[in-house]
Formats: sequence, C-alpha cells, structure tokens
Amino acid sequence: MASTGPTPSTRAQMRRDIAQYHRSRSPETRERIVGAYQGLAYSLAARFAQRGEELDDLNQVALIGLLKAVDRFDPDRGAELTTFATATILGELKRHLRDRGWSVRLPRRIHDLHLGAQQCIDELTQEYGRSPTLAEIADRLDVPIDDVVEALDAGGLRHNASLEAPSVGSEERTLTSRLGERDPRLAEIDGKLELSPLLARLPDRQRHILELRFVVGCSQTEIASLVGISQMQVSRLLARSLDQLRSWATEPA
Repeated sequence: MASTGPTPSTRAQMRRDIAQYHRSRSPETRERIVGAYQGLAYSLAARFAQRGEELDDLNQVALIGLLKAVDRFDPDRGAELTTFATATILGELKRHLRDRGWSVRLPRRIHDLHLGAQQCIDELTQEYGRSPTLAEIADRLDVPIDDVVEALDAGGLRHNASLEAPSVGSEERTLTSRLGERDPRLAEIDGKLELSPLLARLPDRQRHILELRFVVGCSQTEIASLVGISQMQVSRLLARSLDQLRSWATEPA
C-alpha cells in the first residue's frame, strides 16, 4: 500500500525542499515534492472510487490538486503541506465529480447553478459556522429561491445507483433482486388471442366449465358442485368442448 506522505527520515529534507521551491520554483525540486506526496493524492482519490468514475481518472485529478497545492503553499505561514494539500486535493476531486459525474445531461443553466450553489454552500458554511438557508444561498447568488431548489434537486441526477447497492431500508436486498423476471405466461398471449373468438362460440355453461378447470384450477368434483351437475357430466362437457375447439381451430381460413 502506498504511503500517504514522506517517511519521518525524509520529513526534514521535505521541509527544506518545500522552502527551497517556494523561493526558486525549481522544476526538479517540485518533482521531488510531488513524488513524496503522491501517495496522499492516491489515498484521497480512493475515497471517491465508488462514485461512477474510473480510479485512474480520479488519481489524475488528485495529482493535479497536489500540483496546485505545492505551487500555492507558503511554508512561512507555519502550516504543514500535508494539511494544505489534503484540502486542495479534496476540493479538486469534489469539483471534478460535480462537473463530470452526471447521469442525465441537464440544461446548462441548471448545471451551472448547481455548481455555483454547491460552492456557495461551502463558502457560507465557513462564514456562518452552520449550514446556510435557501434564502441565504439565493441572496448570495442573486437568483430566486425556486431556482436554487431546482438546481439542488438536480444533484440527485449526478450518479446512477448501482444495481448491487442495498435497497432503502434493507442491507441485504439489492436493486437487482427487485427487477422483474421474464414472465413465462407471455408465451401464452398469442394462443389466448387466437382462442378467444373460438371460446365465444361455445355455450355459456361450457365456457364457464372450461374457465373453472383451466383458469381457476378446480377439480372436476369441485366444478360439479359449483355448477350443480354430476362429475360424469362435467367430464363429458369438458371433452366435448375441447373437441369442438380443436375442430374450429383446424377449419380453413
């Protein structure tokens, strides 16, 4: 597993390299710093691996964030590069996912407003120390509240849910388990369409007996009780009805 930063034995050298790069902007020094901290970039990228983007793409975005962090970092402020780079890389990854990870192509106005609203939320949260209200977001962006609501709702279209993801309220059932299966009765539709006009030619009682036997699933004894005739009569009527249907079905068109 890649290290997320320089080892203790090289940390002092890294601080010297960072200070040197801040003064000289030497490409060689920059390359050494990036190489020492690239494990941090890959580790942060891995956090977003299940968001529908390829890990290689996320790694590239994270490295871009690391490069920006190295270029912008001021060691004279007393902070560690690790802290500054983490915030910069995460910001770069989140912006990438906000801009690229959409399941549905939205109108440009909604897309841009969504990105602006997300950035505004981040800024206002830092300023107020709490989550901003819709009115505060709309006021900062100078747009109607309804537009803010529409843009934020559009965020739900950013990612396709995995078919193997657990269903809401269930840790075991996945979306795949809720998909429909092939209905074997579909193959019977053509036959029923052809049979319907033939059944209509039978007397009502014979049609009723056929329905009880082959649709409801009643036994001949049960049909006899329901219709009020003997079981022998039920058997004869069933045989007669089936013979008649076969005869009609084979008649030339």
